[in-house]
Amino acid sequence: TFIATVMLQLAAEHRVDLDQPVQHYLPDVLPDSYPPIPVRTLLNFTSGLPELTQDDLPTTPDGIVAHRFDDHPLAELVAKAVRHERPFTEPGCMQVYGATGYYVAAMLVEHLTGHTYQQEITTRILQPLHLRDTTAPQTDTTIPGPHSHGYIAVPRPAGGSQLVDITEQNPGAGGMISTTTDLDRFLTALFRGQLLPPTEQAELFDVPDVPYLGGTAHDPGQGRAYYAAGLMRVTLPDGVTVWGKTGTTFGYTNGMFTTRDLRRRLVYSFNPTTGGGNDLTLVTRILSSTFAP
Repeated sequence: TFIATVMLQLAAEHRVDLDQPVQHYLPDVLPDSYPPIPVRTLLNFTSGLPELTQDDLPTTPDGIVAHRFDDHPLAELVAKAVRHERPFTEPGCMQVYGATGYYVAAMLVEHLTGHTYQQEITTRILQPLHLRDTTAPQTDTTIPGPHSHGYIAVPRPAGGSQLVDITEQNPGAGGMISTTTDLDRFLTALFRGQLLPPTEQAELFDVPDVPYLGGTAHDPGQGRAYYAAGLMRVTLPDGVTVWGKTGTTFGYTNGMFTTRDLRRRLVYSFNPTTGGGNDLTLVTRILSSTFAP
């Protein structure tokens, strides 16, 4: 959501055209065989760009622990993901959540501004909103100030598992550290239009009318797209619609959601020891318990 906000600010400043292909700005990032990929599709998860596989990054608990301090620059992650000859879907035709589009968006922010995306987030959002407990670290493995510890369950050779403290880890591309208070302040400012002009503000809620790849009737979009630029739309079983975003890394997961009128808001954080912190069924249960009439 932070990267999407910065990109939309740049669009408002006429420094990027959301309808222009990514290749217009970053001619050497994507393979020549790729079709034109509009910048807007990076933000609403319809770019069709492939994702990293288990061969690119460790996915097992012991592998995650062993490589938690490894540094993976944006360019490296994108290069690994787009080594395939073609996107897995045509741009703008289908939605699927993934990280590659936002890696490319972050690279585009850096290209357009001459600064790191962390610097742009800091000067454009964190400082104006006085989000003093929010940082966008680059390779710093520590968390400043009081914080909860994250753990991951690693299987034992003889059976069972042990919890390994994974609090210190490389934040990786896109990693941010915040508090529930700061996220609530950010969400409130964003929805009140303090960060974006009306035209770009509308992009936050413009969900494309396309299928969601692999979507089912149990998903928030019931088989259709449910992400806009940086936000997801969730209509709960009781008919209440909320907007927000979830995020997760090893040992940590969080979410921030609100009704459009900001009358009811939720920011949550907990520490899963296994994957699944962003499981949509779990997210829906959390939201239903808060936003039920």
